[in-house]
Amino acid sequence: MTAYGELLYAQGLLTGASGNISTRLDAHRILITPGGCHKGMLTASELVVIDMKSGKVLSEGSAMPSSELRMHTYIYAQQPAVQAVIHAHPPYVVALGIAGVSLEKAILPESVLALGSIADCGYATPTTDAVVEAIMTPVQSGAKALVLDRHGSVTMGSNLHEAFCRLETLEHLAKVVAIAGSLNEIEGLPADEIKKLQKLSTDYKKTK
Repeated sequence: MTAYGELLYAQGLLTGASGNISTRLDAHRILITPGGCHKGMLTASELVVIDMKSGKVLSEGSAMPSSELRMHTYIYAQQPAVQAVIHAHPPYVVALGIAGVSLEKAILPESVLALGSIADCGYATPTTDAVVEAIMTPVQSGAKALVLDRHGSVTMGSNLHEAFCRLETLEHLAKVVAIAGSLNEIEGLPADEIKKLQKLSTDYKKTK
């Protein structure tokens, strides 16, 4: 987790004390970054072990979990296959949201293959239950990439590597959309091509 915190900071996907990372330890516990920590300077001793059901801190020390803990525990409860969650503040994703440009339209083949559908969850006051309410429907439907208006992104995976790669793909897509949109009107992929890509993704997962 500390290595991914460094990567997130180095790539400008979050700044200061923003964002949070978690991973599932077992059926009952998760490991999550503490509130107010700088992800680029994170140490293993700062990480907090949480009981998912009660939200109780199980690790020793005075560190408190991220203020977005409820968002993480909700995702794990709804999607048992998810083993890692990354909430970041990727600048192009955030900028497009402020400009009113949605990333839900399928634009790039790699984003369809890596992310599936991207859910625009609208705005919700950070650190409040409103964030959980905003993500409920897409999380329940199995979405692995969420955009929170003016707040950032949430990506999930079977491990931290997959969650991070999905975040990178999401921010790359946002950059392409921002550049292409400044040049001309953007058209999405044809519906039949989206179906082909979705089948390719499904078939690949079956062979893993």
